[in-house]
Amino acid sequence: MTCKTRLTTRLPLIARTSAPNFAGRQTLAVSAGLSSHSTSSTLSLYKVPNQEKMAPPPAPESDVSEEVSSVLLALPDGPVEPGATDVKTHTISFVGGYPTFPPVPGPSTAPEAVRCGVCQQPIPLLAQVYCPLENGENDRTIYVWACARPGCRRREGTIRAFRASARNEEYVADVEAKRAEAERIAAEERAKARINPFTVKDAPAGGALFGGGQPLFGAAPSSNPFGAAAPAPAAAATAAPAAPLASLTIGEPSTLAPPLPAYQPAQYLTTIDEYLPLPGSDDESDIESDEDEAPEAKAEWRDEGWEKLLPKGVDDIFERFVRRLESAEDGASQVLRYDFNAVPLPYSSSSPLFKKLFPKAPTRAPSSEEEEVNLSEFYTDASIPKCTRCGKKRVFELQLVPQLINILRPSAISTDGKAPAPKAAKKPQTEAERKAELQRLAKGELADGESSEMEWGNIMVFSCQADCVGVGEEWVGVEWEAVAVE
Repeated sequence: MTCKTRLTTRLPLIARTSAPNFAGRQTLAVSAGLSSHSTSSTLSLYKVPNQEKMAPPPAPESDVSEEVSSVLLALPDGPVEPGATDVKTHTISFVGGYPTFPPVPGPSTAPEAVRCGVCQQPIPLLAQVYCPLENGENDRTIYVWACARPGCRRREGTIRAFRASARNEEYVADVEAKRAEAERIAAEERAKARINPFTVKDAPAGGALFGGGQPLFGAAPSSNPFGAAAPAPAAAATAAPAAPLASLTIGEPSTLAPPLPAYQPAQYLTTIDEYLPLPGSDDESDIESDEDEAPEAKAEWRDEGWEKLLPKGVDDIFERFVRRLESAEDGASQVLRYDFNAVPLPYSSSSPLFKKLFPKAPTRAPSSEEEEVNLSEFYTDASIPKCTRCGKKRVFELQLVPQLINILRPSAISTDGKAPAPKAAKKPQTEAERKAELQRLAKGELADGESSEMEWGNIMVFSCQADCVGVGEEWVGVEWEAVAVE
């Protein structure tokens, strides 16, 4: 399969295989859980026909007790070539570059520019993520922007996220086919129950599938690839107000363009499952130890190893964050974590966002005789505002992690759609120029036209669980980069 190959349907969102070999770009979207072993194909999420989808996991949280968690990791997979048109679609995932919005019905339209809530200037895109929901009827894409201007650091409104959901008739047909098949099976079961002397006779028409207490399609479907079952019924996956079918195909996709700022070149994303070492395994410490070595000695080695990476007195939640990112097999370069309607991975116990999402959660490290605290037991998203368009609940969908800052450097921002030329070496400074630059840097100021590195540690996006049709802003929670205190 070549790098220009595109599938026309989504991949199954729950199915997983054994540890895959991800040599090149895959034809996966960030909501796919099945590994596609193409050698050089660009990340995009679609459905593959004639493949069964596995049942969703029972709990809405990442399962770290097994080797494969419910999280899907997105990794940078090479730059988009100049003039490439394959990224001018909302059905592909990448970082940097310019976003593309699908045509949507009604008054909801794509923004002509996304502006910083502080300086009111256009800001560059961090990521476009195509992530249609399992058993949903819509194309669904998440977009995240951030301001890199020094005066806007660590301020509310400088990082923003939007979601675009557009009805996809292919997905609609798929959902209807599943519904018809489930109804056929239910009818057969009712017929069997009426003639089986060992079961309750005269099952009521329209009763639950297999005699359960819930009506057909009354239970929550798996609205996401990788994690938890979503509470919204399958029929409500497009919970937006109904629009005439004719109006759903009006319009053309719109791609933002220069002179808006953008990180160039954009970079494709590839995805892998999050493979974690089993608790207590030798892989957890990444060393080979003698089988007779005492557990206390192994724990002491691990502690000493991490002390080299983390300063003394480090936040235990931050240490857990670092361990999780570093321990994922082949996932050290991850820039994004996707796990719809699950529990996010927090960055700092001192952040207001952590205290909002994990109230009363203990933050100290457990002793060698204690099991690590399960933060999901303390998680709540009750404080997250509801969707402003349909009024339904917002749930966690994805998070961006600091490795993305190393990919999207300030020097890569341009306003002409081209990658900036390498800067020429600076001329030797005079003593007066050097002192002036030091004073400017000490004040946090930058020269004209310069941008600073972003200073966030964790960006969490919470989006509409009902996947209402349209384009609009979603809720973003940010944990800012920790500042060392002397």
